[in-house]
Amino acid sequence: MREVKSKKVSFLPAQLRLGRSDKGLPKGVFNNFWFEFFNAAFWQSLGSPLLLFIRQSGGSALAIGLTSALPLLLMPITLASSRQVEKFGYRRTAFTFWTLRWILSSLMIIVALLDFPGFNEWRVPVAFFILIMYHFCRNLGISGWWPWITAIIAVERRGLYLSRVALFSNLGSIGTFLAVGAILGSNPGLQTFALVFAFGVMGGVISSLFMSRIARPASDHPTNNPQARANFWKSLSLYLKLPGFKTFLVIQSFYGVAFFGIPSLGLIYLREKVGIAPGLILLFSTLGVIGASLTAGFWGDWIDRKHEVNSLQLLAFAGLCINSLLWLSLQFVPAGFNYFVAAVLMCASAIWISALNLSQSHSIMSLAPEDNRVMFQNIAIFLTYCSQAVAPTLWGLLLDMLDHQKVKLVLGSMQFGAYQIFFAATLLIGLAGAGFIVRVLRRNKTKALA
Repeated sequence: MREVKSKKVSFLPAQLRLGRSDKGLPKGVFNNFWFEFFNAAFWQSLGSPLLLFIRQSGGSALAIGLTSALPLLLMPITLASSRQVEKFGYRRTAFTFWTLRWILSSLMIIVALLDFPGFNEWRVPVAFFILIMYHFCRNLGISGWWPWITAIIAVERRGLYLSRVALFSNLGSIGTFLAVGAILGSNPGLQTFALVFAFGVMGGVISSLFMSRIARPASDHPTNNPQARANFWKSLSLYLKLPGFKTFLVIQSFYGVAFFGIPSLGLIYLREKVGIAPGLILLFSTLGVIGASLTAGFWGDWIDRKHEVNSLQLLAFAGLCINSLLWLSLQFVPAGFNYFVAAVLMCASAIWISALNLSQSHSIMSLAPEDNRVMFQNIAIFLTYCSQAVAPTLWGLLLDMLDHQKVKLVLGSMQFGAYQIFFAATLLIGLAGAGFIVRVLRRNKTKALA
């Protein structure tokens, strides 16, 4: 009688299991994933909680928007250091400067705890100084991180890899939001935020331990190609000729101008205009990360199967446009039901932004030439920052002015305040971006048929 082998049953989600489908991923790839998990615990503690901390410390909407501009303002230093990163090594650069991030960020614990006469006026400036140092280290770390990961992940498995990275990062974010929401509660004092920042630093320490175990790139330095020694402007003119690079920049610019400022500036709207407590806002954010986790594998499979990202970007733009419409109509929702709409909004936003971020990461990896990867990926990130950092700052400045002056737009029986005008503008710009992607898809289809 022939023996029947029983099948192994695993209760882990498909995206958490390693098997034949993972051929092409480096050995010990779980170190990458657990790094992303604990790294999420670190940076999420400096995300929404830090924005709420700055606002509660007396920071304006401009200050909130300006936090998004810091990476752009510091990017020229990163671009100038591209050659040094090549010499220093991808892995060493990423590990050194991303470890310095949580070391510097630990100073935020002291900023939250200090309470003596006169310090309240300095709390926001000191927090900004720490953020400047944090983003300086973050940018330099990115200079080494993307070339490092591009070198060790096979082209045909990048969608799978990025989807799993997103999953583990989202799982870390879920745990962080739940912990931070429980710590902050409904009406936290400034000193309560110190516990949140301490939680983040702990995540940063553990993430560095896993990062040190990630596979080394086969080549940590560029070739002797003269293009690898080109300066910023020569490199930029060369990369603009690469197929797909201009399209990538235009789509990312539409995304930055239309939607990138909503997650941060929307926090002010939910807290001050809708009246939702910080703990509940973070709970809604947790729902969003859960939604992004459930869809991460689908987005990665979409890219690997179709071998292009534009169709995914169009879907994400359509979803974010619907979100802008919901943000716009939130003031007309009956009392009590607005909490449900806010939860749906934050959940849907995380799903669509996850799709766009995954497509952006895949494009940066796929478009990068083998020579001078650091300069290319730094330029790509810098140009995306131009919209993703400047736009929220300008939106924040505009909201400060219009909201302070109580500017309203009256259409019949409906009145639109500063934030409603902002959401309407994001809807119109987002629709223009979606129209551009439709044109790109039609052009690509015409080329494929020719």
